[in-house]
Amino acid sequence: MSEKIVTRSLRVKPRPVARIVCDAHRRRTARNMERRFAGEFSVGEPIRATALIRNDGMYPHKDIGEPLVHPGDKGLVRESWRFLGEVYYTVEFTARSVFVIMRGREMSRMGTAFDAA
Repeated sequence: MSEKIVTRSLRVKPRPVARIVCDAHRRRTARNMERRFAGEFSVGEPIRATALIRNDGMYPHKDIGEPLVHPGDKGLVRESWRFLGEVYYTVEFTARSVFVIMRGREMSRMGTAFDAA
């Protein structure tokens, strides 16, 4: 006696495997727009600090939490690089004799509205 194997075509709605948590294209576009409006700083460009920068333990011969750079201090961009999608700058502040790593949002170009104050 031969048995017939009956197969039925099941009509199952395809379910999504995973939800889209992060739209990479949208994030990339937003970062590019932010960079375009903020502008990237070039090496050798004079800047002013817009934020108080404190020692987080990485700067030698200073106490943790001690201010290294105050808002309004003048500095010079020495180098820039990217790390995990963000741009970082090494800035030299000669008046305070410190080299500090900063983000673009923590500084502004010389000759802007911040200079008038």
